Order: sequence, then C-alpha cells, then structure tokens
Amino acid sequence: MSADRIPRYELVDTEPGYVIIERELKSQRPRAYFSSEPIPPREPYREGDATWNFWDMAQSLRYSVRDTSTGGITRFDELLGLLWWGCCDEGSEIRRIGELAAAVKIQLYIAIPYEGPDGHPVPLSAEKLTMLNHAFNERLRTPGKKILILPDLFGLLRQVSYGQIMLDFGLTTVGDASTTEASR
Repeated sequence: MSADRIPRYELVDTEPGYVIIERELKSQRPRAYFSSEPIPPREPYREGDATWNFWDMAQSLRYSVRDTSTGGITRFDELLGLLWWGCCDEGSEIRRIGELAAAVKIQLYIAIPYEGPDGHPVPLSAEKLTMLNHAFNERLRTPGKKILILPDLFGLLRQVSYGQIMLDFGLTTVGDASTTEASR
C-alpha cells in the first residue's frame, strides 16, 4: 500500500470489551455475548425455565467497517471473533490449511459467529466477509503478505475453547504507526 493511498475500508466504532460465555445449568449448553462493561457481569439469572451461569470470558473488540468511498457503515454484531489458524489443534484441518497458507505469506483467520437464540450460528454474509478481507489487507505494509478471513465452515464455534476465540489486537492496528513488526 503506498503512503498516499487511502484505504477503501476502515475500522470504526471500535469498542473494547469481553466475550462472556455462559452455560445453562441443566443442559450445560454454552452461549456467548459481547459486554462492553468495565466489570463484566457474572451473576446467574433465569430466562424462562433456564438458569444461566457465568462460565468464562475472553477479551475482544466489537467494531464496524466504514466504506470511505460511500461513507456507509457496516456493523459486525454477529462476529464473536477471529480465530487465527495457529490456535487450532495440531493435525486439524484448519491447522493444515493454515500451514500451507503461511508458507506463501497468507495468514488465515476464521470468522467465528455468535450463536442465535435458536442455538445455530449466525453466519456472516459473503459481502461482509469480503469487506473484512479488504479492510485488513488494505492496511498491510509488508509486500507479499496477505490475510485471508474465511467463514466458519468447519463448525469451530463448537470445537474450540472460547479462550482461543480472541480478536488479534495486532490485526486491528495493521497499518497504524503503533503496529508491531509481528503484526505486519
């Protein structure tokens, strides 16, 4: 990216917070949501016949993407976080794909969506995934390096620990003056 070129997409409305993971007392079914409160909630509560208890939390970010050519802002409320391929289990499909991609300077991330009220993941649209890929790749400064964000076609929401689903804070600052060399 040249120094005078303005990226088409930029991250806006960046809000630090926590992904809160709860478990339903009887079924042990997990669910997650984002909280921007400085001290995340941990109290159990009832919802109909279900009792939900705090289980775990992970630091994360919520953000929107602004299209600088139109001024339009797209929210990513259905995105729980981005999972870097290196956090996946040894021998897993994503780990093997990530290793192949890394060999040609592509860093692979999986967009992990929140679970809807019906218990199914709320997938990101193809348009939103394309926008995320452009937003992060436009900000890279290392020649030949790429980022590829894929949808969760592997059912990782149910396979990985929530501690692994953390937004890469270095990824959100790619191209900024404060970016570390490791994030480039």
